[in-house]
Amino acid sequence: MWSVHGALCFAAEDAGATAVTGLDVMAATPEFEAERERRGSGVRFVQGDVHDTDVVEPHDVVWCSGVLYHAPNPMLTLERLRAVTRHTLLLATEVLPERRRRPRSVVFAPEPGTHPAHTEPFDPARGYVGWWWGLSPSAVLAMVEASGFVVTEEHRTRHHLSVVATPR
Repeated sequence: MWSVHGALCFAAEDAGATAVTGLDVMAATPEFEAERERRGSGVRFVQGDVHDTDVVEPHDVVWCSGVLYHAPNPMLTLERLRAVTRHTLLLATEVLPERRRRPRSVVFAPEPGTHPAHTEPFDPARGYVGWWWGLSPSAVLAMVEASGFVVTEEHRTRHHLSVVATPR
C-alpha cells in the first residue's frame, strides 16, 4: 500500500489486465477499499509476504517496486518473484551510485540513518522497516540474471533503477 493505495493495481485493470492481485505486508488501506468499491473493481488484495510460497499464484506480469533493499535476503526475494512471474517482471529499486572500480557493489546497511524516515535503532524483528542493503545498479542486474531472468530493458537515474526482465 505504501501511500499509493493500490493505484497501480487499478491502472493495470484500466489497461485491460484480466486478473490483478495486489500483495503487501501491510493491510489494505481504507482508501484502497473505498476506491475498489467505487470502481466495482475486481482487483484482489492479499496481505502477505512474497517469500511465503503459497501466498500468491503466478501472474503474467509482476510489478515490484521499493522492496529489494528492504528485504533481508534480496536473492530470495528475486527467486520468489521469478516463481510468480510467467512473462514479465517490472522491478524498480533505489540504488547506490555505480562505482567504476568496484562494479556489483553491495553494502550491508542495517543501521540507524540509512533511511530518512526510519532513524530508530536497527531491529531485525521489524522485518522490512529500514534498509538492509545498498545495491549498485550492476549488482541488481547481476542478481536479477542470477535469479533466472533475462534483463530486456533498464532505466537509470543516479539513485534509481527500473528493470524489465523475462524468465530465462
